[in-house]
Amino acid sequence: MDTHLLVGIAVMLGLIGIAAWRDLQRTLRPQPQLVPVKVSRPVRPDRSDIR
Repeated sequence: MDTHLLVGIAVMLGLIGIAAWRDLQRTLRPQPQLVPVKVSRPVRPDRSDIR
C-alpha cells in the first residue's frame, strides 16, 4: 500500500477515536440537575402615573 494512504487512514481513525472519546466522556459525566429557586421580590408600587 501507499505510505500516504496509510498515513491518511491513521489520521482519520485517530480523529474518529478522539470524537468517540469526547462523546463517551460527555455521556458518562454526571449531568447537573436544575433546582427551582424561589425569589422574593419586593412589591413595587404601580408606576403607570410616571411618564
